[in-house]
Amino acid sequence: MRLGAVSPNYQATAFKGTTFTTSTKNNGNYVEDSTLQPFRDNFQDKIAERKECKDFGSLKDNTEMYSLGAGKGSRFSDLAEFQDPQANKISFGMPLVDGNYFHMADPALALGVPFADNNGIKRKNAEVARGTFAEIVDDAQKLRDAGKPQKNVIVCCGDNLFHTDKPFELDYFMKDVINDPTKQMGLVGVEREPEEVVKKFGVLDVIPTDKDDVMQLDGFVEKPKTVEIARAFETPNGKCIANTGMFVIKAEAMEWLMDELEKDQMFIAKDQDEPYDFAVACQKVQEKYGKEKCDVKLVQTWEDAGEPKALYNTIKEMQKGKFLTNFAKDDQRMIQESMKRIFDGKTLLASQAALNEYGTASNYTNKSDIVAVPKGIDVKNIDGVDVVV
Repeated sequence: MRLGAVSPNYQATAFKGTTFTTSTKNNGNYVEDSTLQPFRDNFQDKIAERKECKDFGSLKDNTEMYSLGAGKGSRFSDLAEFQDPQANKISFGMPLVDGNYFHMADPALALGVPFADNNGIKRKNAEVARGTFAEIVDDAQKLRDAGKPQKNVIVCCGDNLFHTDKPFELDYFMKDVINDPTKQMGLVGVEREPEEVVKKFGVLDVIPTDKDDVMQLDGFVEKPKTVEIARAFETPNGKCIANTGMFVIKAEAMEWLMDELEKDQMFIAKDQDEPYDFAVACQKVQEKYGKEKCDVKLVQTWEDAGEPKALYNTIKEMQKGKFLTNFAKDDQRMIQESMKRIFDGKTLLASQAALNEYGTASNYTNKSDIVAVPKGIDVKNIDGVDVVV
């Protein structure tokens, strides 16, 4: 079984037992060939055979599921650019069996299987960073140009991982929003301390409902710059609801967004370089349709594996079987056991170029265990990981 190799051009070791590859700003079919196609070949059909997937058949024709990898990758950009000046993102591949790899995008792709049509899931990785919503707008424009109706759009960022106790729990939430004529958008949020979200995560202003895990969206601030701003969005228990980057926007709201973009090309812009931003798009939809039509589903376990500490935590959690709920049972066991066997969680390595520049540590006899990190990159806050600079 071939689960996808990593590119020899950009391969480097991250945590021991884990490799990362840098995605360049103009990487052509690299993500398609190395990540999405192996997922289709080896995981997608077995997930689609799970009995729950039959519950989503009626939605496939009018719903698109995207796993996005089109952002600037700023939180890992120092390591990525150190590897290659053209690189702006890092994707992670973890060895499973026989030299094959499980990719960090795979859990996000697994969420999309119930909505996948014959063409499968759309993994978007823009050649030029125009914003997280850019290629969704491109597809919507193609429908408009062809005189076809818009589709519901479900998005899950490629480095976001969720664990739920029930298989397809988030998919059912998306389905409920799509089937509810009184709703136009649904987002997924998670509780975080106000200090955790500053300059890091978008924050959702929410209103409780009669369901403990579902709230109404009453506002949105993208990555608050201070703790004081974040605290303005606190819930009664003193937590903030961080935006996880997974959401659904229904066809009617997408049609409205496209109408507004025809009037103003910067309608959902973050800035001049990113005219199509998903956070701004969600904010605009909420402002247009109101809190009653925009729901937020709360999850208990979530990681955004776009930085070293989160990647470390993610793999440790996968060793316990988390983030794998939607996979077929045999694949869940195989992935979990491989993580336990291969990943020791003790060693972080950067590129061979870093080893060459910063040398080796005399107390290491096995060069494959040596840690070398470019100066100025802080990984010393990862518990249990030895760092040599």
